[in-house]
Amino acid sequence: MNKKLVNLIFGISLSVLLLLSVLTFDRLSTFKEYSDIIDRSNQTLLAISNLKSGFNTAIAEQRSYLLTKDTTYYYQFQEEKNYMRHSLQQFSRLTREDKVHQYYAEKLEEQVDNRIQSLLVEVINDTSSAKYKYVQNELIFKNEQINRDFYELINKVDQHEKLLLKRRLRLKEFEEQFTPFLLFILTLATLGFLGYSFVLVSRELQKRDEATELLQENVENLNRSNKELEQYAYVASHDLQEPLRKIRMFATKLTRDHSENLDEKGLNLLQRMDASSERMTNLINDLLSLSRLLSDEPEKENVKLQLVVNEVLQSFEDKTEDVEIDLGELPEISGHKGQIYQLFQNLIGNAIKFRRNDVNSFIRVKAYKKVRYKGDIPSMYHHIVVKDNGKGFDRQFKDKMFTVFGRLEKTSDVEGTGIGLSICSRIMQNHGGEIDADGEVNEGAEFHLYFPA
Repeated sequence: MNKKLVNLIFGISLSVLLLLSVLTFDRLSTFKEYSDIIDRSNQTLLAISNLKSGFNTAIAEQRSYLLTKDTTYYYQFQEEKNYMRHSLQQFSRLTREDKVHQYYAEKLEEQVDNRIQSLLVEVINDTSSAKYKYVQNELIFKNEQINRDFYELINKVDQHEKLLLKRRLRLKEFEEQFTPFLLFILTLATLGFLGYSFVLVSRELQKRDEATELLQENVENLNRSNKELEQYAYVASHDLQEPLRKIRMFATKLTRDHSENLDEKGLNLLQRMDASSERMTNLINDLLSLSRLLSDEPEKENVKLQLVVNEVLQSFEDKTEDVEIDLGELPEISGHKGQIYQLFQNLIGNAIKFRRNDVNSFIRVKAYKKVRYKGDIPSMYHHIVVKDNGKGFDRQFKDKMFTVFGRLEKTSDVEGTGIGLSICSRIMQNHGGEIDADGEVNEGAEFHLYFPA
């Protein structure tokens, strides 16, 4: 299954979920906004109704005072007058965002002021202290036109607000019907994408489970084959060594017992046959050693490198009489003593094998502490350097040195199986370390061993 397809589907699902969340928040905000607008419209209609009712009540209170001369009606008229102004202010505040209503508010304020003034004139005209006297009925009749203009204007305002309220209610109803449908569709789409993603991931997990089972089965078959191959290699090696021993034994017997019957050419052939048999024996032994390193996982112990290297040097004592040995103080590590012995035996043996005859040879083994990094994590290592001043090697062949049968071009005529350094590399791997080499032709070689401290 294409990983990009799964990522795309999950991305679309998350995008739709995000859109659904944003849309839900927006719809809730819109509902609240419409609710506020409708509530404001209802308050506006109430202010209009209060203004209309206050206007009528003020006229009624003023008429009652003129007829009865009861000051109670006069005070009530004054209260209604103030109430009308309050209602007008409330209407103006509620409709400040509507230009049409603001225009009506200015007209209403003007007409309310005119009507209040005319009512006050009627009251004053009815008193004995009035400077100018009008016929009261004529004055009342004259002010009726102001009443009609006010009622006409207030009705227009009322109709305009009711029309606005009707439109707003219609929009709110549409939103109430459309929004659940839209949210339902988006929810279904999200569930569909998530469901499809779940199906794809389930299929992939099932395939991986099947692949894991198959891989486990292949690993078991491979381990079984490796064990069979190890047994076969062990048996085959021993079977190969037996005829080689016979060949060497017969060659030695021919040389010892019948050398007088052979000419120089025959003796040379026997010697070459014996040398080839010896090289074949060494090769088989090295292959067996490498095979054991690849298969065995021996328990580790504390190994004193100082003692191990001294034992190796003693084993080469007859070959190092004219070699200067410089052995530093070596640390104690955790490892397998047999493998460590083989490691230094191969390295020191190479240093002896590749000596130069034109210089005084030396072999130095020194130890240092070194910090190495794996990513950003530092680790402490024992850095062991095995250095000589022998024939050295060309750096371009360094990678070839640690492979099986990795013989360098410049040393192809030297005795050896070409497996020794590959054995060293495997030993370092078994100990969680690394091996590296550096050198120059006719300048010597250095082998760097890094053991975890």
